[in-house]
Formats: sequence, C-alpha cells, structure tokens
Amino acid sequence: MTVRRTAGGELAGPPCAADTRFVPGSLYSNRGAKRAREAREALGYAAGAPIDDVLEAIEDRGGAHAVVLELNDGVAGAYIAKAELPLVFVNGAQAITRQRFTLAHEFGHFRMDHSTVVDEEAVIGGVPRDPNEVCANAFAAEFLMPREGTKAWAQERVRGELTLEHVVVYANEYGVSPQAARYAFATAGVLTDQDRADQLDAEIADELHIDLASYLGLEPLEDRLADTAQRLPRIPPALEHSALGDLLMGAIDIDELAARAGRSPDEVHAALAEFRLDQLRPA
Repeated sequence: MTVRRTAGGELAGPPCAADTRFVPGSLYSNRGAKRAREAREALGYAAGAPIDDVLEAIEDRGGAHAVVLELNDGVAGAYIAKAELPLVFVNGAQAITRQRFTLAHEFGHFRMDHSTVVDEEAVIGGVPRDPNEVCANAFAAEFLMPREGTKAWAQERVRGELTLEHVVVYANEYGVSPQAARYAFATAGVLTDQDRADQLDAEIADELHIDLASYLGLEPLEDRLADTAQRLPRIPPALEHSALGDLLMGAIDIDELAARAGRSPDEVHAALAEFRLDQLRPA
C-alpha cells in the first residue's frame, strides 16, 4: 500500500483538498468540522452534547479499533488503514485529555478515508500544513467540542467576559484540556477579544487552572479511556489472543511472531513496516 507521511514525506491517498496551504478557518478545517458533525449524527450523539465515552464512540459505535500503548516520545498516535481491521493508536503515556483528542484525531483520519499515518505530537498540537492533518484536527475539535454546543453552553452560563472559571468548568464537562476549551470558545465566536484570549492563555500556562479546578471541587471525567490509563497496554477485543495483539502488548517478540505466522523474521519486519506498525510497538 502507499503510505502518507506527515512531515517531509510522501503524500498519497485522497486529501481533504488539493491545495496544501493552511489558512485557519479554511476549506480544510471547515471540511473536517463538517465531517465530525456528520459522524456525531451518524453515531447517535446529540448535536452539541459532550461525548461521555470516546472509546465507546470510536470502537463500539464507530467501527474502528483502539490501541493504547506507551509509545515512543514524539509519537502522539496513528491510524492504520487496514480495510478489514482499521486501527487507531494513542500514546497512553500522555495526559488523558490529550489522549481523547488524539483518539478523535485518528478517528477523523478513519472517517475521512485517509491513508495510514503515524502522527507526531507537533502535527496534532501545532499548526499542521498537510491538508489531511488540518482536517483531522478540525474533526477532533468539533467531534469533542461541537461549535453549536459551545455557543449554547456560553449563552446559558457566561455573563460578561469569559473567565478562567468558565474555561475550567467547560473543559471538565467535555473531558478536554483547558487550552482546548479556550480554543473552542474562540472557534465558536464566544471569545473574540484577543487581549482576553492572551490573558487566558497566560493563566493556563501558569497552571492556575489546576488550583481553580480543585477549589471548585471538580472531578475529572471518568470514562473507559481514563480507566485504561491505569492498566496499559490496552488491546481492542478484535486483537485479543492474536499474534499481532501479543506483539503490541510486548508479550512476544518478532522471532516468536514469525514462528507463529510461519514466516521468516525478515518477512515479518517487512510486513510490519508496510503498515508502519514497526513504529508503534510499546516504548
């Protein structure tokens, strides 16, 4: 198969747009957000409500299979485009709010029929220029923090200027990071004052949100992904008791996998590299 690389590599498969320039609010981000709204509707989620369990959304309803491993530094997640067994990977060593965004990002690759990709942290957290990455980031943001839901939330609760308390409470309800919540308010048109946005960014950078969440008595969202973080690695049911599942869990090595498959170690290495699974074994 042809593999799309995220940085400095080959681009294959149908991108979300032919033009590779990135402009915030552009065709690529708009298309990703639209596909997220379509996915939420198809999977039976209310238009603006939080998704209480992202693993249920992606695996039980969405048709992808989630693998949570402690991956190498610099790798946030991956999408493996196997028609019979689409896999989404997330680095379980990262913060749980980051994991939810990564899973939604990789699920976006799946929903938009993108090619296999291993996503670096900079691609998901920075300003990507690959149109597929722009689409997947916008998909993840809209999938977890729907624009219309964010507007409705603010109309009900925000009087006057947006405060860090608003950001923290919203982030807690939607299971995202305060920084992601801050961006969601801006995307929804709730936060339009750049000076106020900069002030909120500074407060978050100073980690004032941590003490504030404690003061407000907020408990983090408990879902299956949060539970999984305590019991890594996490292999989806579709891979349990399989040779690939055992390899990803670290229970067997390449030689043992080759013996079970009746292939040579070199053949197994080549097969793993074809799907970039050689980059996704536990750290």
